[in-house]
Amino acid sequence: MRSTERKETPDRPLAGAVMIGALRVYQWTLSPVFYALGVRCRHEPSCSHYAIGSVTAQGPWRGFWLALGRLGRCRPGGTFGFDPVPEARTHVPWWRVWAFRTRSPGPAQDELSPAGRADNKDM
Repeated sequence: MRSTERKETPDRPLAGAVMIGALRVYQWTLSPVFYALGVRCRHEPSCSHYAIGSVTAQGPWRGFWLALGRLGRCRPGGTFGFDPVPEARTHVPWWRVWAFRTRSPGPAQDELSPAGRADNKDM
């Protein structure tokens, strides 16, 4: 006999599973080729691991846009270093894709005291 109750949505929807599967195929096939040719990621974790983590933590829609933004930062003259996946989901509408990424936890340049700034002229 069938239950009349609605089932909960799965933890990873089909779109997220397909995206993660495609990223795993990339990691197993093309990523070693790029690595052998000298192409390295500027961030830690790598862009493909970041994409998998963002899809897992944020869902397929937000994860896609976070991964696309990360690929845009991974360019000559772009950012580098440790760039973790944002674990906390921001409370923004689905269409404000530019606001999905939270600001870095470090103090902004305006919040630093004048003695902590590099442009101090009293040196």
